[in-house]
This record gives sequence, C-alpha cells and structure tokens, in this order.
Amino acid sequence: MEGIKKENMKYYTKFFYGLIFIMFTSCNSDKEITRLLNSEEKEEIILGAHKAGESGDKQFVPLLLKNADDRRASINIKFKGFTVYQEKMIALRKIFKQDPPTKITDKPDSVVINFYTELSKEN
Repeated sequence: MEGIKKENMKYYTKFFYGLIFIMFTSCNSDKEITRLLNSEEKEEIILGAHKAGESGDKQFVPLLLKNADDRRASINIKFKGFTVYQEKMIALRKIFKQDPPTKITDKPDSVVINFYTELSKEN
C-alpha cells in the first residue's frame, strides 16, 4: 500500500509542476504579445497581431483596435507586404471567428474596422 501512495505522489507532483510550467509560459506569452502590440515598430505590431490571432484570446481585442487604420507595411520576409491594419483585422477575424462584410485587403477599410469594433462591444 505504501508503494501505491508514493507512485501517486510522484504523479501528482509531476502534474503540478507541469501545470505551473504551462501557466508560467502562457503568462509570459501574453505579456510578450501585449508588448509587441504596444510597440511603435511596425514589424513588432504585425508580429504581435499575428500571435494575438493565433492565441484566439479576446483580451487583445482593444489593442488590436487601437490605431487599427495603420497602413504601414512590413518589409520583413515573414510578413512582407502585409500592413499593420491587415494583420490586425486578420487577427480579429481569427479571434471572433467571423468574417467582416467586405474583404480584408492591405488598405484600411472603415467598414471592416467598425464591424470588429461593434463585435467587441457585444462580447
């Protein structure tokens, strides 16, 4: 009986440490995304928007809507040609899982921005 309790303790200890690790990395990731979205550098904002969209977390919506009409384009090989506006709108589409009434292009569109602004008020 003593052996079973020790095995259970080992299992629960590993589980506990794994849970702590996941929480720690998730928290760091959220802080990193927030830092990127608050940056003045277009490549960092675009990367932050991409990561926010991949996370699917609605906590980033206000930061994605801030200066949503930013038309600066990336020259980074990974996001070449994408504008800050475009990547933010794509991130919002992923987060809300809804397409806007018009296509997301590289040019800021107030219809798309207003669509996601209204969705953010509902959620």
